[in-house]
Amino acid sequence: MARPINKIRAEGFAWRLTQDYCLATVEPTPVEDIAMDRGVLCLEAKLTGCLARLVRKGSRGVIRTKLGIREEGRKRFAIAHELGHWFLHEAESQYFICTAEQMRDYKGSPMEVEANVFASELLMPTFLFRPLAGDAAPCLESVSGLAAKFNTSLTATAMKFVDLNRHECVLVLSADGKVSWSKQKGGRSGLRIEKGMTLHQDSLARYVAEPKGRLGPTPVDPEVWITDNWYGRRIEVMEESWTLDGYDSVLTLLVVTDADEPQEEDMVGHYERKSRGT
Repeated sequence: MARPINKIRAEGFAWRLTQDYCLATVEPTPVEDIAMDRGVLCLEAKLTGCLARLVRKGSRGVIRTKLGIREEGRKRFAIAHELGHWFLHEAESQYFICTAEQMRDYKGSPMEVEANVFASELLMPTFLFRPLAGDAAPCLESVSGLAAKFNTSLTATAMKFVDLNRHECVLVLSADGKVSWSKQKGGRSGLRIEKGMTLHQDSLARYVAEPKGRLGPTPVDPEVWITDNWYGRRIEVMEESWTLDGYDSVLTLLVVTDADEPQEEDMVGHYERKSRGT
């Protein structure tokens, strides 16, 4: 039986590092410098079958990331993920081999989930990220702006954004016309999107194929995305979908509102400006 996931411990270790290195302003975390200061050398290598790996020998270690990772933010997350193993899992293993799928794991292996939570908190400290994300317009443009500030990948930033934005958002990644995974804030919404389901013909994500393609935000029927609505909520859904350049995937942000509640003026204004291209 797998041990429980300890997200609080992972976040705590990352937070202590932000304090140790006086990371008090909104700028990219110097993750490679932190690793070097703690005895871990970061290198690029021709890895096969994984995105990064960590080898530890006593108080020294080496993190190797796959040569040619297109996105700097993705490479930085891989290093931070391995640092999570370095700080959190010394008693469990001296050697870690991590795939791209494991670096998106927030539900499965306790060690991989904890390393991801650590990496997210180290690169995007909550005390710095929340003031920027909490009241931001719930759209991928907001996410992109935050990714630029923290030098993080669009996907990792969007996952943090979904947790901290005050609106109810759902993040979906799809590839080859099928849902790869989804993430939403909390577990009490009563809404479900099935992994592996074929994209609905009325979804924007199905038609965003060209490089750097962007569609939305646009209202869609909730049934286009929601496969289960356990509480029978009357909801409205706004969809925005962007292609991830170089990854043959589509990132979708869904904003969910209860149909009985009027939309806030700032959201309505934002979507109207987007539709006009202003």
